[in-house]
Amino acid sequence: MHYAILFPIVFLILVSCSRKEVSMQQPEAPQPDAPFYADNDIAMTVCSIVDALRVGETLDSVDYNFRGVLTDGQGTPLYTDVEGAPGEWRVAVVDGSEAHISNCRVGDLMAVDLRHYIVGALGLNSADLVTAYENPDLEGQMIWLYDAGDVKVSFAEMEAESPSGAEGSLLTIALSK
Repeated sequence: MHYAILFPIVFLILVSCSRKEVSMQQPEAPQPDAPFYADNDIAMTVCSIVDALRVGETLDSVDYNFRGVLTDGQGTPLYTDVEGAPGEWRVAVVDGSEAHISNCRVGDLMAVDLRHYIVGALGLNSADLVTAYENPDLEGQMIWLYDAGDVKVSFAEMEAESPSGAEGSLLTIALSK
């Protein structure tokens, strides 16, 4: 009779120990890196500022200043910085009628493609390009100036080097009345 009581207890101990052992032997599967996604489309940002300027709104830094990742409209960052992180941008109101949008670090930014994307989003084309020239005040910086009606849109691009020696483009988009 004594064996009848011991058998279920020993069986429960063995089963519970074997389950712990199995869970210890099976390491958690590594989770794949989730792709980066952000909702801050640069074309929407540019169009918003241009629309505000067109209707005579005074730009307020509280409403427009931003530092973070801007995307291509599908949630993909516009560039990757030299450390492999999604590239950061700064949107800054200069005064009530001007704002600048600039990438903060060197990376794999395709400035020409980005310029075409924004020009298209604004409904502009090559006929709206007023001029393209090398900035006489900053050697190596190219500027493209577009006329968007009563708003000027310029793109200033310059090749730059990171502290680690990586090369890339720095781009500033200026929007002004």
